[in-house]
Amino acid sequence: MSASPPKAKIRIAMAPEQRSDAAAAAVLRGLLEVILANREGALVGRDPEHLHQLRISVRRSRTVQRQLAGVFPPLELRGFRSEFRWLQRATGEARDLDVHVADFASLRALLPESVQPDLGPLRLVLEHWRLAAHGQLISVLRSRRTEDLLGDWEMLLESLVELPTADRGRATRPIGELSAHRVRRVYKRLLKMAEAISDTSSASAVHELRKKGKELRYLLDLFAVPLHSADSLAPLIRPLKELQEVLGRHQDREVQIAMLRGVAGEVAGLTRGPQAVLAMGMLIDRLENDARAARSELAGPMAELGAGEQRRLVRDTFAHH
Repeated sequence: MSASPPKAKIRIAMAPEQRSDAAAAAVLRGLLEVILANREGALVGRDPEHLHQLRISVRRSRTVQRQLAGVFPPLELRGFRSEFRWLQRATGEARDLDVHVADFASLRALLPESVQPDLGPLRLVLEHWRLAAHGQLISVLRSRRTEDLLGDWEMLLESLVELPTADRGRATRPIGELSAHRVRRVYKRLLKMAEAISDTSSASAVHELRKKGKELRYLLDLFAVPLHSADSLAPLIRPLKELQEVLGRHQDREVQIAMLRGVAGEVAGLTRGPQAVLAMGMLIDRLENDARAARSELAGPMAELGAGEQRRLVRDTFAHH
């Protein structure tokens, strides 16, 4: 069995005066194509990028569902939001273990050379868990539940603009206006959340900031860039990318720490397991230090994102109509 190369980004042309439901449906159909195009590769499992791109498109679809909720029939949307959340969660463990196995060498390199060989049992456990997770992933992606979800979603998108608009208050609103309104709201919310982050903030608060940053990035990529241009939005996108990179590093460390603690019991029972657990404890210390370092680096991109130039860009580009 072979699979096509991973399919990633989409670019949908749109005009500011286009109906919001038509623009949303076009974007979501593009994202659905990416999900479907990567499903076979995710099933084969040779290239982790297929599953990665599938999950990104699921996440982007969820952002559109949430941010442009008023263009959809509310009852149907509630069900689809629930099912897309399920699909993202159900594919998460396989993705996490792909990353843990891929990152094993870089994790090992954080330890002194004399200790690095002690992590061998950890690698065995991760590879075993990864095989099990991919078995579950295959069941999820081949399930009737996934088939029905993607098929029903495609049918809704194809018929969306023809549905009655009585319960879809923003369906006929121009996409230029609606997307501008949503960008302004999410940008302001992101800055407010960023201002509340301190050295004592919980890891979950930092993670929520990262999720809000992703929402803004997806709105910009899917709607603002097609309507305005990447060049004009570069002063906003650049610090947002930098913020996401630092937040991503912090989240990666938190996930790696949780993984090491979660597998310690199984690793301990293997040959040379006790030495591996000691090395894992040392590794957790290193990861906790790097997570703290990443948190301290948030101030720079957060300050730039909220600086006068960026605020003016958001105000002028996404002005009230």
